[in-house]
Amino acid sequence: MLSHPSTLTFVLRLLLAAFFLFMAGKNLAGDQTMAADFARWGYPDAFRVFTAVLQVVGALLLLIPVTAFAGSVLLFFVLLGAVATHLRHDPAATLASPVVALLVLLPVLLAHRPGSLST
Repeated sequence: MLSHPSTLTFVLRLLLAAFFLFMAGKNLAGDQTMAADFARWGYPDAFRVFTAVLQVVGALLLLIPVTAFAGSVLLFFVLLGAVATHLRHDPAATLASPVVALLVLLPVLLAHRPGSLST
């Protein structure tokens, strides 16, 4: 059982970093489904690549305790964009992934905010 907050946030950071690196990899590899979604949403292909770069940077920042807050903030805004995009263009069921990621990210963001006791 994970009882210490820093242990829990460490595990969450690892899971989030893996998730965002996986998603970025799909985008950078030109996954046809991802590319089609970005096109259907009206975003240029360069925005798909830009999003992937933000995901990679955010994931890497999450892995280092002193930069985890910056990574959390960056990924928070990436996820807000994903939620807004899905709300505008897709059925509600597609919100599950970005909303769950956002809910997992929030404790990490709060635990690593300046002045918090967690590292």
